[in-house]
Amino acid sequence: MLKNKIILIAATGFAAAAVQALQSDSSKPIEIAADRFSGDQVQQTAIYTGNVEVHQGSLEMHGDRMDLSVNKKGYRTGVMTGRQARFKQQRDNPDPRISEWMHAQADKMIYNEEKDTITLITNARLTRTENGVLKDEATGQLIVYDIRNARSQAQGGMVSGERQRVTTIIAPRKKDNESGSSAKDTTGLRSSDSIGARRKE
Repeated sequence: MLKNKIILIAATGFAAAAVQALQSDSSKPIEIAADRFSGDQVQQTAIYTGNVEVHQGSLEMHGDRMDLSVNKKGYRTGVMTGRQARFKQQRDNPDPRISEWMHAQADKMIYNEEKDTITLITNARLTRTENGVLKDEATGQLIVYDIRNARSQAQGGMVSGERQRVTTIIAPRKKDNESGSSAKDTTGLRSSDSIGARRKE
């Protein structure tokens, strides 16, 4: 059972973005629950450990530990760790028939409120779904997702002295009056350094 529950009310959400995330999330309270909590008001830091959960509207984060800090400008940085830390948030979609979500997981996740980015470190995976169906996916050792501009960069990293490749799966573009699908939905993008992908729908 969760032993500590802290509810934070803020005008700017912990991981809300005006464009990419569900707009209503930013007006919702942030609820952080964990087995244990330690906070320092002078240093503006807090540590949550044990079954950590963060909720704000459609946004969810889960992990074993979260270190939260506030800089001098008032922006928050949250570092979530665990095997594996997980994140999901609904996106605004002009078509009411489509429920679109971003999902992320990694051994370590860093949310930077000022830059509006999520950095996924080690065994990272970033996906987009529509009505529960996987549409786009990127995996690597390091992924930086720019929530505001809907852009991501991924690096394969080095594992046991060998550079790992980045893997992406991109949904085919829908065509009007398309009788059959001949488009490939899997693209192998090789990179010795990094790649950038932007949503094209």
